[in-house]
Amino acid sequence: MNCTIHTSGASDLEKAMEEVFASYRRERGEKPYDFVMIALSYRYPVERVTGAIERHVEGRDYLAFHSTDSFCDTRIVNEGVTALFISFERGGKVECFVGREISSQKETVLTETVSYLKERSEAAHLMVAGLCHNQMAFFVNSLSEHEIPTNNILGGISSGFTIDGETNTYQFCRGEVIRDGFVIVTFHHVQMASSVAMGFGPVGTQYTITKAEGYRLYEVDNGHPFSQTIQKLTEHIEDFEAKYLWYTPVVILEDGKRQELLTLRTFRNMSEEWVEFYGPVKEGQLIKLSYGEAEDLLDADKKSVRKLKQELPDPELLINFSCTARQYVLEESQEAENIAYLEEMKAPLFGFFTFGEIGHDPQKKSLQFYNETSLLIGMREQ
Repeated sequence: MNCTIHTSGASDLEKAMEEVFASYRRERGEKPYDFVMIALSYRYPVERVTGAIERHVEGRDYLAFHSTDSFCDTRIVNEGVTALFISFERGGKVECFVGREISSQKETVLTETVSYLKERSEAAHLMVAGLCHNQMAFFVNSLSEHEIPTNNILGGISSGFTIDGETNTYQFCRGEVIRDGFVIVTFHHVQMASSVAMGFGPVGTQYTITKAEGYRLYEVDNGHPFSQTIQKLTEHIEDFEAKYLWYTPVVILEDGKRQELLTLRTFRNMSEEWVEFYGPVKEGQLIKLSYGEAEDLLDADKKSVRKLKQELPDPELLINFSCTARQYVLEESQEAENIAYLEEMKAPLFGFFTFGEIGHDPQKKSLQFYNETSLLIGMREQ
């Protein structure tokens, strides 16, 4: 599998696409590619995206999606286009599955998706999804309730900015704009491995969630408003914003003696009655506050890439789905995450800042919807 990444920061979409594909031809000549994944700024007009892409792909399959920033090896690309070109060399192939209208037709899409994944249980699947009006996290959880392999499904949530009170992050595939759904890119005859980096250490009191709905946590420990705990924590911070709490996300713990960290939840908003996260919480879950700085996160990244290297020592492609909130905590060290990965493993690195990550739990028994993690994926054609 030959993988090459090309970028453009042109403000005009047509020019950006021309530059990206011209850069590929300069490097690879007339050698054809089999598939291209394109991370592009939300600032480009949505109605022009598929046309601009299809004028260049010449009938080949593709997936494009919104991202606030994307990765080309150690470089972070702002407000432009980053394209990953994949050429198979040993019998690999790719196909795409599109899930549509998650918010209104969840059960129908779930049935179709489960059937698709069962029929391709030996393949490797990359899932790039929209927020779907906050329904995508529940869809991921529902997938775990079915008898399908979950250690070969990995992904990230497209990222963008809120405009007129709504955050729309779209995917583009086969001439279609997917506004409320996802795309699964299925790789056949490709080995895939992954590792999740957190870096936030649990601190303080453990709580049991006793009242929650969706993304909002109301009470813990039978009657204590969790918002009071957070307000007390932040009462001396001037001009407080919820993103200041991204240094101290909530960790959800496994219910058992070992109490491993299952996932993280990033603060989004709060009121007198509730605290809202960027992912769902459930009654009965055990939680703690946590804390992490850039050094802690980078240490976790280094451990993560070494773990991946043990499972797949010679990848031909690395993908990093790294949470936007994590990049906020990394501050001036944002590039250091990908530098740490590429110091340990030599392969092209593609990825983007996400609004959530999709990976398996530490025991690889179920899918998890993560916040504030770096999901590192290695791939190699068999």
